[in-house]
Amino acid sequence: MSFRRHFVFAPFLIAAGLAPISGGCAATGDRGPAGTSTPDDAGSGGGAGVSGGGFGSGDITGGASLAEGGLGAAGAGEGELSDDASCAQTSAQATLLPLDMLILLDRSGSMLGSKWSGVTSAISRFVNDTASAGMNVGLTYFPRGAAGQNDCEHTSYEALAVPFGELPTNTSALTASIQDTSPSGGTPMRPALQGVLANATAYQDANPSHKVIVVLATDGDPSGCASNTVANTAELAQRALNYNGVQTYVIAVEGSTVSNLDQIAAAGGTTRAFDVTADVSAFSAKMAEIRASALPCELLVPEPPLGAILDQSRVAVRLASGSSGELEIPRADDQADCGAGPGWYYDNEALPKKIILCPASCTTVQATAHAKLDVLFGCEPKLN
Repeated sequence: MSFRRHFVFAPFLIAAGLAPISGGCAATGDRGPAGTSTPDDAGSGGGAGVSGGGFGSGDITGGASLAEGGLGAAGAGEGELSDDASCAQTSAQATLLPLDMLILLDRSGSMLGSKWSGVTSAISRFVNDTASAGMNVGLTYFPRGAAGQNDCEHTSYEALAVPFGELPTNTSALTASIQDTSPSGGTPMRPALQGVLANATAYQDANPSHKVIVVLATDGDPSGCASNTVANTAELAQRALNYNGVQTYVIAVEGSTVSNLDQIAAAGGTTRAFDVTADVSAFSAKMAEIRASALPCELLVPEPPLGAILDQSRVAVRLASGSSGELEIPRADDQADCGAGPGWYYDNEALPKKIILCPASCTTVQATAHAKLDVLFGCEPKLN
């Protein structure tokens, strides 16, 4: 799956003196505005310092206060658009939010041998895969084992072994780091995840037009170090998710307790760990699954022209593909309204910055070759 899939935004022009003209429109018969606007670029993958993150780098029981998470979503059945549906006359290209991944790899002594070679070979294949091109990927290990660093301190993990960088440009640095690293030491999972999540949430804050995830791969349970428990590790994953949506994926390698890692994955918003305990060769396929499932179905709402305002009640979303024609995706109130059906919703009803697809529509878009989304402004949407 390519990470440069283009979707199309129709322009919006809802301003004084530029009212929509009556005419044909999806779902309502209103016709869209006459002007055009090109949305801002979705953003670049520049690095972010950990000190800028709001996740906090304090102790597990302290640190910065985190905002509650919970973006809404909803949905209803998709319906065919009428032949005269034309809320907009022109369009501008836009993309899904880029996916950025920070890999936290267990290099404890128990990983030595076939487990280490299997996991690192899979990661090397992943970052060399053309399907990963365009992603920003960073990498670090636990324990760090670096001179002068305490492996039980979360600050030892805030500086990454390989900082975020776009693939394939960053591929050589990632593969070289893997080749230069070997297993040794214990499993300080809680402080390692805390430091990495501080980095990831800071990067997400600095790149709001990106989707940032953490992938934790381990063959054990937390051991050694104060407060290094499954419950405390899971709490960190939950805090990052609530703060700014950074999800924690977990891959369970032989030797780990899958039920314990399930707790961390669930707290991080990813349901359960990906289990390769029976066959480390499946690690590569699990990485590809994570890439596909984490690909964000979010679109930035473009800035209106000078003097214009967004009437969020008059926005329609249309999915077009070569095989199924054009279908309108109904608007939902929030995430809870999605249910099992298709739909879309705003990240913030009062001040929307993103259009987010409900899970069913997200799955459809991710699986549809040459999918195109038209965001039509000045049209009342089909509702759930």
